[in-house]
Amino acid sequence: MDSPFRPGFGKNPPFLAGRDTALASVEDGLELGQWPQERGILLTGLRGVGKTVMLNHAEDLARERGWVVVSETATPELFERITGVHLPRILSELDPDNPFRVTSISMAGIGSITVEYPDGRIEDPSFRSMCEEISSLLGARSTPGGILFSVDEVNAGALRTLETFAAEYQHLVRSDFEVAFIGAGVQGEIRDLLTSRSATFLRRCAHVDIPMLTPDQTAQAFQEPITQHGRTVSPAVLDYMVRASQGYPFLVQQIGDIAWRRNPDSPDISLEDAQFAYRRARRTIGGFIIEPSLSGLSPTDRSFLAAMASDDGPSRIEDVRRRLGNVDSGYASMYRQRLLDAGAIRAAGHGKVTITLPYMREYLREHIVAEAASDDTRKDAGFPPPPDL
Repeated sequence: MDSPFRPGFGKNPPFLAGRDTALASVEDGLELGQWPQERGILLTGLRGVGKTVMLNHAEDLARERGWVVVSETATPELFERITGVHLPRILSELDPDNPFRVTSISMAGIGSITVEYPDGRIEDPSFRSMCEEISSLLGARSTPGGILFSVDEVNAGALRTLETFAAEYQHLVRSDFEVAFIGAGVQGEIRDLLTSRSATFLRRCAHVDIPMLTPDQTAQAFQEPITQHGRTVSPAVLDYMVRASQGYPFLVQQIGDIAWRRNPDSPDISLEDAQFAYRRARRTIGGFIIEPSLSGLSPTDRSFLAAMASDDGPSRIEDVRRRLGNVDSGYASMYRQRLLDAGAIRAAGHGKVTITLPYMREYLREHIVAEAASDDTRKDAGFPPPPDL
């Protein structure tokens, strides 16, 4: 039987655990005739916690309610693709009796295209006029809907095109058109973007953090797919898998998938399956998650983390200062705040911080500091330490 788990980025898991609050915000934003702050939502969180999965679910919810969806990724060509590809496609689908073809695209000013009709007519509809026409067509249906703009990987590199989009989007909002926006991005990259004076639109969005899972939510995320697809897992094996994943959604899907596929014809997931999966998943997290997370940090940020990696649990700022060469408190506080803003660390009591990502401590020890030892980064969230490899 095929694995019910969905490892990899952006793939919808079989069971969405621990995301009720975020989904409720999305549902509130799709209520026609309502104008809650959630009509603009910005999802943030660490790599691998399921931000893209949440976007996928938001898009599905929108379609179920009769909305049309523009699904994109934040790159410098974002507005061009929306204007030249997505909106013409939606118009063609909603009004097939009025066909046209796009002959050119212009991004000067408010962004427009040139279209030619079979009878030879040529028009230059803009982003705004196409959205207004789409809204009119949707409003005339028996089940009215709106337009959802879903944008993944929001980052400072796409600021200019996001500014252009925001100006046009906000005009539609002021004119009471049924539109909604939901974006998603890595916590540190979103934080950098929001410091720009030009990011007013994004600052006004409702900010929804996608957290790590609790132990109970993690157990449910493993158990539900396994039992719903006809296999069993004992409490002891389930506990091992929960501890191995440390509540990190990326690892839940990786460990679940590998454990399932090791002996797919067996009626149960064995401890040996779980142990094998844990070893395999631990080898993938460095390249897929930890290295990209570290690459966006400065050398001093990484040195601060390396100094923390010497501890088995939360680090005292005084100890970190000493390991960095007795730097002054202001210097240490500045980099502490930078790492807090990036989501790389979090507060762990008075004068203490801890590394956020599971297994980053071991990775730092292996590649920067010393030989790996035990990890205790999720202790305050109720997780016992992970099993030995």
